[in-house]
Amino acid sequence: MNRDLPDLVDLDVELARFVRRVRVQSLRRLEKIHPQLDYGTFLFLIIICDAVNGIRGSELAETLGVHKSTASRAIASLERMNLVSRVPDPDDGRAHLLAAEPEAARALAEYRASSRARLGRILADWSYEEIEAFSGSMARLNNSAEELD
Repeated sequence: MNRDLPDLVDLDVELARFVRRVRVQSLRRLEKIHPQLDYGTFLFLIIICDAVNGIRGSELAETLGVHKSTASRAIASLERMNLVSRVPDPDDGRAHLLAAEPEAARALAEYRASSRARLGRILADWSYEEIEAFSGSMARLNNSAEELD
């Protein structure tokens, strides 16, 4: 179904407010992972940490929807910070995969735990049903957006 939203529905404004707030909160806590880590590079680190068996730089660029040169600069920055390293690709002896250093993975896990705790405080007066419905709606929104991309 394709439809225009009524003028009274400021969903885009509310989503922008929320994304901005999440970004600001993230920026305040990135220093705990590394003092030189910026938000853009942080997004690369998350994907690398989540890739349990490592990830190729080209896959990383594709996942984040950026040019390979952008990914290359972010990867180089993460390597300089000793947050990620290159490991041999077991499926291709000529290639390397990017893997998170154990300290980076630990710091990201702490960051995520802190984020979950904060979200728990934000949603403290919501019922389980409200949280479940909101989560389902957000998943549906993201899935629809990915289908359009």
